[in-house]
Amino acid sequence: MDRRSPIALFMALCASQLGVLAAGHSKVNPRIITAPQGAKEYVFPRSEKYPVFYHKENSSAIYIGGEGKLYYYDFATYENYTEDFPVKNEGQCMTSGSLEDNKNYLTLVEKYGDGMLVCGTGACAPTCWNLTQRKESTSWDGRGIAPFTPDSNTLVVVDGHDIYSTIKKSQQNGKIPRFRRVRGGGELYTSDTVMQNPQFVKATTLRHEEPHQDKIYYFFREDNPDKSPEAPRNISRVAQLCKEDKGGTSSLSASKWTTFLKASLICVDPVTKGNFNWLQDVFFVPASDWRRSKVYGLFTNTWGSSAVCVYSFGDIDNVFRTSKLKGYNGPNPEIKPGQCVSSGQHTPSETFKIADSHPEVEDRVEPLSPTKSPLFHNKHRYQKIGVHEVSVGDGRRYNVLYLATDKGSVHKIVELLDGVQNIMELQVFPKKDPIQSMILDHKRAMLYVGSTNKVVEIPMDMCGVYRNNCHSCLLARDPYCGWFNGTCQSVYLNREVRQNLNLDPWRGTCQKGDIKEDDYQNITVVPFSRYYLNCPIESHYATYNWYHNNSLIKTCNTTHPQQDCFHFIQNVSHVHYGHYVCISEEDGFKQALVKERLVNQLRFMSQKGQATMTFGSWLQLLLMVLLVELFH
Repeated sequence: MDRRSPIALFMALCASQLGVLAAGHSKVNPRIITAPQGAKEYVFPRSEKYPVFYHKENSSAIYIGGEGKLYYYDFATYENYTEDFPVKNEGQCMTSGSLEDNKNYLTLVEKYGDGMLVCGTGACAPTCWNLTQRKESTSWDGRGIAPFTPDSNTLVVVDGHDIYSTIKKSQQNGKIPRFRRVRGGGELYTSDTVMQNPQFVKATTLRHEEPHQDKIYYFFREDNPDKSPEAPRNISRVAQLCKEDKGGTSSLSASKWTTFLKASLICVDPVTKGNFNWLQDVFFVPASDWRRSKVYGLFTNTWGSSAVCVYSFGDIDNVFRTSKLKGYNGPNPEIKPGQCVSSGQHTPSETFKIADSHPEVEDRVEPLSPTKSPLFHNKHRYQKIGVHEVSVGDGRRYNVLYLATDKGSVHKIVELLDGVQNIMELQVFPKKDPIQSMILDHKRAMLYVGSTNKVVEIPMDMCGVYRNNCHSCLLARDPYCGWFNGTCQSVYLNREVRQNLNLDPWRGTCQKGDIKEDDYQNITVVPFSRYYLNCPIESHYATYNWYHNNSLIKTCNTTHPQQDCFHFIQNVSHVHYGHYVCISEEDGFKQALVKERLVNQLRFMSQKGQATMTFGSWLQLLLMVLLVELFH
């Protein structure tokens, strides 16, 4: 006996008698992109637990360091190869440890001199190699550049032939993390008392007008010395060092940085007084004048919300130069703490002693905006940030922020004159794999996103997602895209495209010939079946309404991002047939995104002269309809 429901039996009968069933009508969502347009991916030969990534600007290739292997892949030529870096001499793990420790995890892949610098854990024997044109040099001691075992709290900066690192040089010693100069100009390290359980985020070097004024800045979190219940557990910091620091003049200070100072980074919403104190990531945006160079800081708080605060290096430098030292009330020496001295000279002993005992300045570094407020904040938990500057047709420049979430997606956010707008969500990893790395290629306008299994190359100018509709293209306010000759095109391909990034008056922006009014699409649906009406959510700033025969039947609230605006018909009857249209409204502009006419399939076939069913088939169909009615 067939145990299917009467509706299922009826549907099966109709399928067998009439040939096809109406399927749900679906459209690809142009704003929440699950398969980024033009994206390419490289899947690793095996999953890598601790991958590291290196990409050279203006190239199409990427290097991935894994367990004992270095992978190379070129997205343009599809060339790929693997170099092996196995453990030698069984390693030197001092404890029984886990099997994880007895492997060579590559932790650093960087451009160095004429070749590549590759370093790994070496099974507790940190080792480095110089790689030139796929020729591997003799291995050398990598202590201080690679950790003994995989460690997330490590920071290595390669600046020409100088290498700076936060990695300890001994397994037994070095429980207190330090910031070191490992290569170039003599080794130096920070005093053990100037940071409290630091968690390092990122570092950069900054060239000044005078070479002896060149600085190193690094960003980190540390424990808050204020242990009161209302005080945040962590404080976000920026530290400065002079690149030409020669160390102190006494035996106790000869190997120590003498120009270290630190300051607090403030990221507070002035309206709600919400404090974002957990620095997650920073991104540096250079400028020809170093003072105008910016730091985009990504912060989170206890409740999982995120904020982006922007600082200038000019403001950071001013805080270090002019602020008093916290807790110090004595006279200032001739060479102030933190001051860079002329080339070849040493910081005076008195200056070092004051700075070493009072390393924090009183003034805090505040955001660049006039109101000292975040650029924006929201309820997403972001983990990584990148910033790309786009030059558009009218000569203006816009910053586009790429923010990696904790769910394998990237948000594309634009800085506009009237604020920021989240214009796109790229679901890079459909299984919501954590994003391990996000690298921006500014010259080629490409984004490289890596996980433990693959790396994806994504074009930043994905203009085809805007439906080739003039209003859809312009309302997106995407600096990479504009309207020209009936299509939404990239500014990199055509500088003459029409854009409206700052919402100038709409009159005349899209010409009548630009708007294509499609006729209703006939969808034949059998009675008693189910049917989904699907309208793509193109913008989280628009309102979406479904109408049936000019009557409103559904409104979608886009303040809570969703994939699409659905209207579900559980059991199609004669009252459900007719015209359906989904209309979006944003900034006073309305457009029909979906236009469908639901037609009774039996009547449709009869009208077309295609009703070729036998009398027995009609009788069988009638019996099934009666069965359905009885069960209702």
